[in-house]
Amino acid sequence: MSAPDTNIDKQEQQHKPALLGIKGAMVFGVLMVLIVFFLAVMGGGDDQVPAIETGSTVNGTDGVVAPVAGGSD
Repeated sequence: MSAPDTNIDKQEQQHKPALLGIKGAMVFGVLMVLIVFFLAVMGGGDDQVPAIETGSTVNGTDGVVAPVAGGSD
C-alpha cells in the first residue's frame, strides 16, 4: 500500500530538523576523520629516538662504572 497523500514539499518541511541533524552529523564525521588524518601525518615522525653513535657510551659517564648499592660484602 502506498500513502494516499504524498506531498513532497510538505513532508520536506516537516522533516527539515531531522534532515539538518543528519547533514550536521555527516559534516562532523568528515571533519573528525580529516583532523585524525592530519594529526597522524603531522605527528608521525616526532617519536623517533636518534641512534647511538659508534664509540659513545650509553649513559654518558665515559666509562666510569658506578658502584651497586646494597651489595653484600
